[in-house]
Amino acid sequence: MKKQIINYQYEWKLEKVKIKNLVLDINNVRLETEHGTQNEIINDLFLNEDAMSVLESIYQNGYFPDEPPVVVKEANKYVVLDGNRRIVSLKAMLSPSIAPSKYIHRIEKLMTDSQPIEDISVHVATSRNEAMEYLAAKHTKTTRKVWSALRRAYFYYAQKEQGQSVEKLIERYKGVDIPSYIKMYEMHNVALALKHTSQEIKAKAMNKRTFPISTLERFYSDGYVQNKLGIEFNKTTGEAKVPSSDDFDKVYSRVISDIVSGIATSRKELSKESDRERYLNSVVKEILGKEQVGQKQKKSASAFKPPTKPLTKKRDILVSSKFISPFDSPGIGRVLWELQTLDYIKFPNATADLLRTFLEITIKKYLEDTGGLPTPTDKNGKKKFVMLSHVLAKIKSDFKSSSNPKMEQVVQEIEKNKWYLDSINHNSDVFAVGDRVKDAWDQVYPLIKHIFEDYQKQVDSKK
Repeated sequence: MKKQIINYQYEWKLEKVKIKNLVLDINNVRLETEHGTQNEIINDLFLNEDAMSVLESIYQNGYFPDEPPVVVKEANKYVVLDGNRRIVSLKAMLSPSIAPSKYIHRIEKLMTDSQPIEDISVHVATSRNEAMEYLAAKHTKTTRKVWSALRRAYFYYAQKEQGQSVEKLIERYKGVDIPSYIKMYEMHNVALALKHTSQEIKAKAMNKRTFPISTLERFYSDGYVQNKLGIEFNKTTGEAKVPSSDDFDKVYSRVISDIVSGIATSRKELSKESDRERYLNSVVKEILGKEQVGQKQKKSASAFKPPTKPLTKKRDILVSSKFISPFDSPGIGRVLWELQTLDYIKFPNATADLLRTFLEITIKKYLEDTGGLPTPTDKNGKKKFVMLSHVLAKIKSDFKSSSNPKMEQVVQEIEKNKWYLDSINHNSDVFAVGDRVKDAWDQVYPLIKHIFEDYQKQVDSKK
C-alpha cells in the first residue's frame, strides 16, 4: 500500500477571519521568552523579531496570499501558530497604539493615507498537535532558514511539557534525535536556574539564537565530565539528573560563564577529551579548592526553575567608596576612583583592563617606596621593563621571607589566574563579562587591602 502524502492545503480548512479576532499564541516557542499577555508578545515581536520590517514590507508591497498563517481554534478563539509577525504587523496597522512607543509615530505616518487590511484567509489546523508536526517539518527539516538547535530543542520540549511522552515524540518525529534535544533543553534549563550565575550571564544564555549551545553540548556529552560532575542521562529519553548541591551550582555556573564569554570554546578548551578533562579539573580546583564536586542528592533537570521575571539589576562598585589610596600618587588615586565609579556590568572590558592596570601600578608603587622594586635583566645583563609578573613574584617572595603564608597564597592564586586579565588585553577571541571581572577583583582585593594598610602604617610611624 502506497504512503499517503499529507496535503495540508486540503486537509486544513481555509477560512476568512477578521484581524482583530486573531489571537497571538502565548506558548510560541519561537519567541525568546515566555509571555503572559498579548502585549508582551507584541513587544517581543517588534523589539526582538523585527516585526516592523514585515509591516513596512506589507505597506510597500501588499499582503501576499501564497502562504496563509496557520491557526488552531481553541476556546472559540483563533490562535495563531505560524505567521505571528505578519499578524502582529496587520494588527498594528489597524491600531498603531498597540506597538511599542518607539514605533507608533512611524506606523501612524505610514497609515495616514492608507486603508489597513481588516481580514485575511488562514488555514485552520485540525489540532495543535498536528500543527506542531507541520511546523517541525517546515522549520527543522526543510531547506528554509531553520531554527537554531536550541530553538528546536525548545520546540520539541514544549510538547513534552504539554503532556506528550518522550517515547511518543520519538515515535512521531521519526528521523529526529529527540533524546539529544531533551538533553539540550534540560541542561540549558539548569544553566538558567543556577544561583551563582549573574543576571548578565543568564541574559546572554537565554538568547536561543546566539548562545553557543554546541559548545555546551560537547561539554556535557563527555563521559569524564558526566562522572566528575555527577550528571546522569536516561539512555532512552535523554532526560537528565544533576546534583542538587552548591558545589555543582558553582562549577556549572563558571562553565556557563566561560562559554558565554568565549573563554571556553569547542575549538580550544573543549575540543578534545584531554582538553575537557584538563579544563574541568582546573575549574573545580579553582572554584572549590578541592578535587571533587560534592554530588549529594540528585534531582531531575526539569525540576530546575529559571526565574520568570528579570532579576533586579544590582549595580555594585568594585571597591568600597571608603577604600582610599594612601599613596602620594595621582595616577593610583585616579584609577581607583574610576574603578569605584565604573559600572562593571555595563563596561566589563574597560573595567577588566583598568583593574589589571591598577593592580600593577599599586604593587610597583608599594615596592618602589619600600625599597623592594625588582630590576629584571635579560641574558646580557641589560635592564628590562618591570612587568606585573616581576612584581608579583617579588612580593610573593617577600611574604614568604616574612612568614606570611596567607598572603603568599593570595599572590599565588593571582599569578595562577592573571591570564584572564592578560587575555582580555591581548586575545581578540576573549572578552570580559561582569561576574568574571567581579571574581577577579575579589581575588586581588586581599592583596590591595594589605598593601594599603601596611603602607599607611609606615606613613603613620614616620609622623
